[in-house]
Amino acid sequence: MSYVTREIALASLKRMTDFHKELADLYNSHEMDLLQDLGRRNILMSSSQEKYFAKELAKKFPEASSDGKSGRPDIIIPELNKELECKLTSRHRSGSWGFHTDYATLRAKTSLDYLYVLASGDFESFAVLHFEDLTVDEFRPVSPGSRGKVAMYKHRGMSKCNVLVGEAKDISAEQLGKIRTRLANNPTPAKKRKLLTSKQYWEQQPTKYSFVLEKIC
Repeated sequence: MSYVTREIALASLKRMTDFHKELADLYNSHEMDLLQDLGRRNILMSSSQEKYFAKELAKKFPEASSDGKSGRPDIIIPELNKELECKLTSRHRSGSWGFHTDYATLRAKTSLDYLYVLASGDFESFAVLHFEDLTVDEFRPVSPGSRGKVAMYKHRGMSKCNVLVGEAKDISAEQLGKIRTRLANNPTPAKKRKLLTSKQYWEQQPTKYSFVLEKIC
């Protein structure tokens, strides 16, 4: 069971959305749009993720803290001897989600826990994913121009994931289920060949996932 509970996640998200509204109003008062660049918005909001999740965790683990200093863990929970890395991300234009980390940090620590918050553009719907004991094996190798950032192999990392808010859907299982249903309905020989080819594809590919955000406002 995750030490970050759904209740902790929802309370933290409520604090984050309140802060987001205040920040958006401040931007609007200066004739700027906070939502124009979601990457920049998420950078501004990332410190609130660390601060508010740490505050909620401290209700359960009084020594939990986040000092916000560069080079320090995002959240420290001494009672559990845990360091929790916080990541805030939004959907790419392609529709995919990128789960990234700093390769050098993860390699030096051997393993780390991660709290990925997936946020909608309007910052009203979320998924919260808590990963425990991720290692470099769950991430792709460093590539040229990546500045040391690496992306997660979701088919590996999701085995260590606790979904606290929203939903993670196994696309591969869904597709295979549909194919098996169609095969059971006595398709024509031509359709059966196509279905068997598709079945082989989904069985051989790494598991693919989609994420459904949950509206909390």
